[in-house]
Amino acid sequence: MFKSTVVALVTVLGTAVPASASPTDLSYAYRYPLALETDLSVEALTAAVTADFRRYFPYDSNCPSLPPVSGRCDLYSLAGRTNPVVVIDRTANSWTFLSLPGHSEGEGRNIVFSFERGNTGVELRARAGGPFTVTAAAKIYSGAAYAIWSLFANNVSDAY
Repeated sequence: MFKSTVVALVTVLGTAVPASASPTDLSYAYRYPLALETDLSVEALTAAVTADFRRYFPYDSNCPSLPPVSGRCDLYSLAGRTNPVVVIDRTANSWTFLSLPGHSEGEGRNIVFSFERGNTGVELRARAGGPFTVTAAAKIYSGAAYAIWSLFANNVSDAY
């Protein structure tokens, strides 16, 4: 389940880059300025968020903290659906998921989350790309993907 039931009422604090699509690829890139009351570096913020992953991520998960590379997480959404992912990369300020069979965006999509310094301070950036699927297109073009990652940004902003 979502950790917030007000997905439709989310105040979006970022700017969306329109999704690009082709018969073999569908991608998006979103940026969310964070309202932080801390001067943590992006590396320290990433370490704190990944150490208490379940607290911040907008989906419930069987991963209390982000696992190392090759670790799997099941992200639970509405109606008990799981969105399985495996961590395929971690850096000091980012991590990358590969979506597995059964994920709502479809199998084989890379989803990258990073904390970066932007013009107005620290931003959460969410980028994804991979095979075009009808469900991924619906999630992206309806604004649902943007709203979900906005919840993630808000959870981090509220904590720091």
